[in-house]
Amino acid sequence: MNNRKSHNDVWLATIEDAGDVDVATLQPAARDLRRQVHRTIKKVTEDIDGSFHFNTAIAAVMELVNGLSAAPDKEAAPEVLREGIETVVRLLSPFVPHICEELWHNLGYEDCLEESGWPVWDEEALVADTLLIVVQVNGKVRGKVTVPADADKDAVEAAALADENVARFIEGKTVRKVIVVPGRLVNVVVG
Repeated sequence: MNNRKSHNDVWLATIEDAGDVDVATLQPAARDLRRQVHRTIKKVTEDIDGSFHFNTAIAAVMELVNGLSAAPDKEAAPEVLREGIETVVRLLSPFVPHICEELWHNLGYEDCLEESGWPVWDEEALVADTLLIVVQVNGKVRGKVTVPADADKDAVEAAALADENVARFIEGKTVRKVIVVPGRLVNVVVG
């Protein structure tokens, strides 16, 4: 018999005593993970409800599982990890009800999974604090910058032009135009 703890035992031990999520105390990485949980709830709900896009719903849940697995410091925010794991089980229950019921009981619940109801996303959790903006020079990706979500056009443009790799590609050239697509990308046209 193997004496090592299984991956599942470690996760269960981490989330066993986790309480409710206190949004005010979350670190940025935990806030990002929680955002992914709630975006997944929204995506799966919209994919299932009326449009019957089951394949993209399952893909979204798998992305969440990957995000939970890749979370750098699971012990720092066990309540977010627990919320994520419970969400995965609840979102998968229409597709694989029997195994989800078993997982639900393994999470410590005595009532049946169906009684827990469908998860509801939190609109506030969906709002990002920062955005990752792609920076192009003459249409080719040359960098990425992180800016505050509420940054104006001038601040995004300044951050893009200050990027080290972008500066390399515009050095000695005339900047003819800077096109800022809010929340998405910056394209620097040089000649």
